[in-house]
This record gives sequence, structure tokens and C-alpha cells, in this order.
Amino acid sequence: MVSDKKSGSERRQFIRIRKNYIVRFCQKNNPSLKFEVSQVENISRGGICFTSTMAFEPGSVVALELRTPYVADTICLEGQILDSHEKIKGLIYQNRLKFYNITHEASDVLEKIEKYNLNKVDYR
Repeated sequence: MVSDKKSGSERRQFIRIRKNYIVRFCQKNNPSLKFEVSQVENISRGGICFTSTMAFEPGSVVALELRTPYVADTICLEGQILDSHEKIKGLIYQNRLKFYNITHEASDVLEKIEKYNLNKVDYR
């Protein structure tokens, strides 16, 4: 008997790519927080998961600068924190962010990331 588990369990609209790009970020409504550098854990056309040395409140608006090998310039993105939880006690936090107001250029880069990595995707 074959289980049809996939039909209702996957809620994602976009494929998640596990890639370790470098990202700079800052909380948009907190001028005291300067851009910090971090690493992407995974990315999709809908959002990103990255680590930081600080936790964010759900709903916080974050500006991101993403560097990829697909374009020479830095891609600017913006989104809202969905979840931020402690990964290493008191040191590292994992943040899930949903993109919004994506520019045409950023959308093209996110699509390139997906297409390039499609055959290397880990569907966990």
C-alpha cells in the first residue's frame, strides 16, 4: 500500500533551496540596529531563513541585502519576521522571514536561484 502523504502535508507555495549565501540585515524600524552580516540557511521565492545574534519579535520588518553569484550587485529585499527562535542558547537565533514588496530585479534573482538549484534540492 502506497501512502499519499504528500497531497495534504506540503503547505509551501515555493520550493525551499538550502544554500549558504551571505546576507546583511537590519530591523527597519530600529535605527540603532546597524546592518549585521549573517548566513542564509534556506531561501525561496517567498521568504528566507537566516541566523542572527539577536532574536526578532514576530511581525518585525527587516531589510536584507543578499549577495549571490547570479548578479554582480547586491539584491535588496524586505520582509516580515514570522518566527525567531533560539538555536544556540544565548548566542544564535534562527529567523523565518516572508518577503513582501519584491522588486522585479529581486524576483528575477530568486527565480534564478530556484532554477539553478532545482536538481540539488533537499525536500526535507
